[in-house]
Amino acid sequence: MSRSLVFVCLLITAVAQALEVPRMPTAPRPALHVTVNCNQHESIQAAVDASAAPVEILITGVCVENVLIRNRDVSLRGAQGPSLDGIRSADPATPALTVRGTVIAAISDLSFSASAGTAVAIRDGARIDIANSRFENNGQDGLSVDSRAFVRGESLTFTGNPGTNTLTSDAQFFCTACDFNGGGAAAVSLRGSIVSLLDSAVTGDAGIIATEVGAFADFDCASLETSHPCSMNVAGPAAVGAFSSTARLFGAGPFFGQLIADDRGTVRLDGAVQRLSSVDGQPNIADNLGEIIVSPLSSSPGLVRTTAAAHFARVVLTGNTTLSGSIQCSGAADAFLDPTVIRLPGSSVTGCDHGGVR
Repeated sequence: MSRSLVFVCLLITAVAQALEVPRMPTAPRPALHVTVNCNQHESIQAAVDASAAPVEILITGVCVENVLIRNRDVSLRGAQGPSLDGIRSADPATPALTVRGTVIAAISDLSFSASAGTAVAIRDGARIDIANSRFENNGQDGLSVDSRAFVRGESLTFTGNPGTNTLTSDAQFFCTACDFNGGGAAAVSLRGSIVSLLDSAVTGDAGIIATEVGAFADFDCASLETSHPCSMNVAGPAAVGAFSSTARLFGAGPFFGQLIADDRGTVRLDGAVQRLSSVDGQPNIADNLGEIIVSPLSSSPGLVRTTAAAHFARVVLTGNTTLSGSIQCSGAADAFLDPTVIRLPGSSVTGCDHGGVR
């Protein structure tokens, strides 16, 4: 085995590990509790401005306003739950809720839905826990996390946000037991961000997308044990890694959707089994020095379907993974398959410099 292939093996071993969710400081115990009744035309922003932090604001009803929390530990909670309580933007150019600066706080039991633009923006280093909340049918993004912010979500629902359901840029976002239904991609990770969807369910047109240098997007069904179903079932791309970024399906089991690795991007399948590449039968794509890597995880096999590789791209299958379909190389692309890889009847490797043998 050549030195370059040894290096690839070592790199695969190092990367094929569970992503540990970083610990975040607990939101300060509120010294003050304030109530806001939106049904009586009370204002959340007025309560934010008038209250000494740390404070928890208990919200009843849906307030139509644009709330800004900046450099103050202000937590928000719905009194009745996300079906009845929440915030909707009064200005399509401004999120319903913006949290920025030196904030450590929690948001729970609220709906951020039916805004004309982005529903919620967390930025500029804010540290936020969000639980049992909904982001539905907004005009652009459901949740935007950027500029060194850290957001940890649990039991969140994203539905029908046509920009993206979650957009993370130069920040970190972790979502456990979350549901993503329709709209744009479940998660887009930009510019060095880390995004992980753990024990979550994704349906609709697109799964996870990592793009721009150093971004990482992860769909993980193996690291945590919750009662929430974990599944990826999309009509378009399940995972996209582009522009020197990485998208990974970790212990994802059977999934539906296409794989795209482009412009030095990487897509990894660790213990993930591709059932269909897409509803219209399009192959997986590795292009422009992109790389698709498939490996087993513990007792979970890996399986990849028909893949087209071009322009110095690579397809790497390791361990007892399975190839169903073909790998077709062109433009100096290549494929490397371990001898233990299982090739189902009718599968083939064509046009690759190494003929698919490693």
